Amino acid sequence: MNNRSFANRLTWRIIGIVSGIFIISFIVVGVAMQYISTNEETTAAPWRQILDLILMLIVGLTVLFFLCRRMIRRMARPITELSVSAMNMANGNFKAKLPQIDSKDEMRRLHDSFLYLENSITDYIGQLKETKSDNERMESELNVARTIQMGMLSTDFPPQLHALVKPAKEVGGDLYDFIRKGDVLHFAVGDVSGKGVPASLVMSITRAMLHFVATLDLKLNESVSRINNSVADSNSNDMFVTLFVGRIDLKTGHMDYCNAGHNPLVVIPPNGEPYFLSVKSNLAAGLFEDFPYEAESIDLEPGTRLVAYTDGVTEAENDALELFGEERLMEVAKQLDADSDEKAVVEQVYRSVNAFAAGHPQNDDITIMSIKV
Repeated sequence: MNNRSFANRLTWRIIGIVSGIFIISFIVVGVAMQYISTNEETTAAPWRQILDLILMLIVGLTVLFFLCRRMIRRMARPITELSVSAMNMANGNFKAKLPQIDSKDEMRRLHDSFLYLENSITDYIGQLKETKSDNERMESELNVARTIQMGMLSTDFPPQLHALVKPAKEVGGDLYDFIRKGDVLHFAVGDVSGKGVPASLVMSITRAMLHFVATLDLKLNESVSRINNSVADSNSNDMFVTLFVGRIDLKTGHMDYCNAGHNPLVVIPPNGEPYFLSVKSNLAAGLFEDFPYEAESIDLEPGTRLVAYTDGVTEAENDALELFGEERLMEVAKQLDADSDEKAVVEQVYRSVNAFAAGHPQNDDITIMSIKV
């Protein structure tokens, strides 16, 4: 086996060829000189003898030229064939035929490198197709999950209420709920810690519990306690839910409410400046079982508007990483038309947040609810 490198072999062959040229030239010249010396008395002209010598050199060099050309072409053929294979691979043919190389030098290593590249790209394309198929299937399943989740949120709004949810991902952890029983309106807004599928599952449990406890006519602090215990009991990932739960007597304007670590509502009286509703510092639901939640109450004037929201509103960012914040939210509240319906109010608040973000990616779920007494 020839373990010498391709470069060394080519170098030694060129040296051998050049040496052969000199040796043959010396032999030809020597024979010519011998011929001339033994025929000094010939009548042939000297130029004829020189011409014969030149002719013999030309013939010898021509033969050497073609021999060298053939050897170099033979040695360079694998490089040419590999370049063709490389061009085919560049055009997308990753099963291009490679030349057969039996030597143990750089050419063989180059051949093996091309073969490894072909196999690696082929395997990668196969994995990419499989991953694409998996991603498409997952995307389809997430779209179904989003449809189911959005379907859980009632859109049969009464005249005095409207809400929207805009998840940051395909599915999210924000929620709202409302039930009207005669002249009593039960409502809630919540935000599950985290985003995506885990948050959506906790959101589903919480929303189901909200609907259930609203039918029991319990005190609000007892309702929130039951929700807290239910979420904590089924919570294996240390997730929690911030909640604002309210109950309004639409005849009298009296509202009982219990806040579980959620953002305070914006209260917009018919006459006067908007303000944030005062709330007690209760823990978010799901952190500890049997937490002693405290409820509160307030009497609202007729025409009072309540705007509930999740922190996806106040923590919305623009490209400068500035937060929308509570001050901007209060400025928006001051600009709301008292005669607008609740859908227009919700849409105006959402447009203000969107305009502030100016295309910056949404980093949290957004929920907005507007209620007018």
